[in-house]
Amino acid sequence: MLVQQTPFRRKRILIVDDEPDCSDILAQYLGGIYDVVVAHDGMEGLERAASFQPDLIISDVTMPRLGGLAMVKSIRSKHGLKAPVIFVSALGSPSDVIAGISAGARHYLTKPIELPDLKKRVAKALGL
Repeated sequence: MLVQQTPFRRKRILIVDDEPDCSDILAQYLGGIYDVVVAHDGMEGLERAASFQPDLIISDVTMPRLGGLAMVKSIRSKHGLKAPVIFVSALGSPSDVIAGISAGARHYLTKPIELPDLKKRVAKALGL
């Protein structure tokens, strides 16, 4: 019996943040381990999520055109994508965190973040 080999596929991460410095740092930090695509607002994030089919989404909350909370709700309802979400935001009040978790986030981190902590949370969210 011939067993088909499936090629190894790196996990895919969509980073959505309107601050280029933040998205670039995250993309460089995680890009050596995962396939990373960046979007610069929630509308672009919706488009990228549909075509890229990420295994994880890391998103800011407050962005122009469409915020992270609304983007995640739309991705879930319109595209049926169930990828885990990590919100990374400057908003850190208890009500902000509750809103993020209610929108479907596994983790909610307040900027500035510690990159090693993010790396651990990414691995955990991906089940690695």
